[in-house]
Amino acid sequence: MKLNRAEVLSLKEIQMIDDASREVLKDTGILVLSDNVLKLLSQKGLNVDMDKKIVKFSDKIIDGCLENVPKEIKIYGRGKDYFLELGKGEKTFAASGHNAIYYYDEKNDIRRPVTKKEVGNFALLSDYLDNIEIAGVEAMPQDVFPKASILHAVDAVLNNTLKPIFFSPENANETYALLEIMKIAGGSSNLHEKPAGICQISPISPLTWSGGTAEALAAIALEKFPLLILPQPYAGVTSPITVAGLITMNNIENLAGIIFSQLISPGCPVIYGAGWTTFEMKKSAVLIATAERNICTVAGAQLAAYYKIPSHCIAFDSDSNIYDEQNGFERIFNIISTFQSGIDVVINAGMIGTGMSVSYEQLVVDNEMAKFVRKYIGGVNVNIDTIGLAAIKNVGQHKDFMMEDHTFKYLKSEEYMDYDVSNRDIFPNWVIKGKPSIMDNARDMANDIIASHKATALSSHKQEKIAEVIAGFEGSFKK
Repeated sequence: MKLNRAEVLSLKEIQMIDDASREVLKDTGILVLSDNVLKLLSQKGLNVDMDKKIVKFSDKIIDGCLENVPKEIKIYGRGKDYFLELGKGEKTFAASGHNAIYYYDEKNDIRRPVTKKEVGNFALLSDYLDNIEIAGVEAMPQDVFPKASILHAVDAVLNNTLKPIFFSPENANETYALLEIMKIAGGSSNLHEKPAGICQISPISPLTWSGGTAEALAAIALEKFPLLILPQPYAGVTSPITVAGLITMNNIENLAGIIFSQLISPGCPVIYGAGWTTFEMKKSAVLIATAERNICTVAGAQLAAYYKIPSHCIAFDSDSNIYDEQNGFERIFNIISTFQSGIDVVINAGMIGTGMSVSYEQLVVDNEMAKFVRKYIGGVNVNIDTIGLAAIKNVGQHKDFMMEDHTFKYLKSEEYMDYDVSNRDIFPNWVIKGKPSIMDNARDMANDIIASHKATALSSHKQEKIAEVIAGFEGSFKK
């Protein structure tokens, strides 16, 4: 049987958090800094104070909107024959990392800005690696016009993978341009028919939507493109300092975004997101790989399941800035906690240093870690044949099973996982190979993939159309 789902909240505790969330939404409300969105929400029945720009909610609206949210979402690859089903509870899908700035070069002991070509290479690796199902925008290229960095990043990703992609604009103008790029890439103006990705939008904690992000949410919802609401409250800074308070603030902000999406566009596919962080007061540092964050991850998965909404969280995380024991133990623990929680999508593979840096070899190692954890979560397959009773009787005492038919039958089965980059050699053989670390092996594998793997790029016509969109966007800042 498979391992049981991880849980940290009882049903009573979930209901307490839900009750507190509703009370804030009804009595305190959400600040929305867009008159256009406020007018739209007012027309849909919300209590809107146009002067204070505060929106308040009733239980009736909250319940009606939650009922409208699709319980399952299909996310397609650009090839259209590849899709993932979120919300079914059958698998946690892994995405490569998200909007870093630096490339970590261990061999030369430097951290440098990422280029657009490297963003494409990360997508190429994601396209090849079998335990990375979604190609995220691993980093924001620093060798392009800065205000158009996300557009260039998505362009690079689309040309190097057929898998679904994950991206996150910061304002309405970026969102309009990115939605146009996705229409060009997919060859259809109907993004909702076979959506080839997920778009993440984040409110400002506590309890605020900027004008740009509110209008971005509206644009995505109207297209019915899969929308991920990602609050990012900091414990003790933009949320209560307690773990329960952090979980509650994240839940309030999720519910607000989800309700907005359903009022604007009923049935819009939306995902309950979590980018859990704690705040180290002694160092004024935001941290993403603490033990408390893992508790929050499991709680977030339980709350999303309570509302019957597909879920997301960050994973593959470490606050270490190098490849060391801290990097290893932090990320394996949060991979286990996220996967065992039953969350639908996790993102951040390939990242270190609290999400600021990325490397090819880390993405390859994270692919292996995902495989390792999936094997663990999968448990053991017990039936009459796998027990091996006949083989045990046949071998008897003081002999071995190496030549048994049962051994040959399962030798190349999925009973045991294969390793791509982990060191499994005995010491003398490892020495003969040059004493490689797992990162040495991963670097070699990544370089081989980048050199030899070919992903289907967009047609030249589509590339030209996307280039026109990017040029037009850049031009709007240069007038």
